[in-house]
Amino acid sequence: MHKIITSTLTLGAALFLLAGCSSSSSSSKTASSSSTTTKKSSSAQTSSSNSSQSSQAETSSASSSQVAATSSTPWNSAKAQQLRSFMNAWGPSMHQSYAELSPGDYQWFGGVNNTIGSYEGDGSTFEWSTTGTGNYDYNVVAMYNYNKSPQGDGNASTNIGEYHITYAFAYHNGQPVALVSQSTNGGMIWTPTKNATVQSNWARIAGSATN
Repeated sequence: MHKIITSTLTLGAALFLLAGCSSSSSSSKTASSSSTTTKKSSSAQTSSSNSSQSSQAETSSASSSQVAATSSTPWNSAKAQQLRSFMNAWGPSMHQSYAELSPGDYQWFGGVNNTIGSYEGDGSTFEWSTTGTGNYDYNVVAMYNYNKSPQGDGNASTNIGEYHITYAFAYHNGQPVALVSQSTNGGMIWTPTKNATVQSNWARIAGSATN
């Protein structure tokens, strides 16, 4: 009887040890699997983060390049819109209305004239420019005209009349200058405008950082 009890206890202990080893092995496998999964997840997140940072860096670089290219010239469409808004608001305050001229419709009362004119008659060269740069004394980026009459009334027109007030907005040696012509004979003679509002607003718009 004593031998049977001893054998039973020995068998039970053996079974308990086997169960413990199996449980330990299972826990070890589970921990190993969890560790592997965590490492893969961490690696994927790191890869995704690096990809996102790389994409943001490329986008930032491309954006900087575009700004630099736009800022390399003094004149652009955004500034043209600012000047247009100013002239549309300022003209009526002077009881005048101005038409925006383009190289294609530029005329003066003597007929079609491809030469914009001269600065105070000194023969300085003028030419249209889409960027504000060029090989001329005055690189004209915009022009606005108002035709008046001896009776005092007037109208906006791209066909410059004998009695007119015409503004040319230009860059001279890289600096913005607002010119005006009211000549009634001898072609278009330009002089710096004496209207402080026009000159100051042109300088503000032309020198702004708008891109």
